[in-house]
Amino acid sequence: MTEELPAVQLYTRASISNNPQSKEDCLRELVNEMLQTDFPEINEEKLLQSIFEREALSTTGFGDGFAIPHGKSADVSTPIVAVFKLAHAVDWDAMDDELVDCIIFLIVPETKGEEVHLKLLSHLAYNLMDEEVKAALKKAQSDEALIKVIEPILKNK
Repeated sequence: MTEELPAVQLYTRASISNNPQSKEDCLRELVNEMLQTDFPEINEEKLLQSIFEREALSTTGFGDGFAIPHGKSADVSTPIVAVFKLAHAVDWDAMDDELVDCIIFLIVPETKGEEVHLKLLSHLAYNLMDEEVKAALKKAQSDEALIKVIEPILKNK
């Protein structure tokens, strides 16, 4: 895939000490964590509503322990890609029924974000079919290690 990708803001957390009872609880925890630390301007309630509406359509559990939840926000002008490694895997109703412990979150602009959203989503899904990429993400134990894996993907290298 050599199509040019849009610039994104990258957020990583290599170790989330989560203990959610459900996918919904996990999404709430991750969104809260991300918005409190780096993106306080984003309306948490509206973003969660967008994410839950998308999850209601079909699972974003990609398989092999990965999920790619995504939502839209009027408070975002540049897409955000957030990568989380969970301490405890969560039942995500994934396509392969495996628990999820690696989450790649997309937040795109509400207006004119559809093309960007689809481009990023398809690019990430394509790269998650690569066993080396999946293994490197699973192996990453620090934010720096996650960035080392995900940044070249987002720069289409």
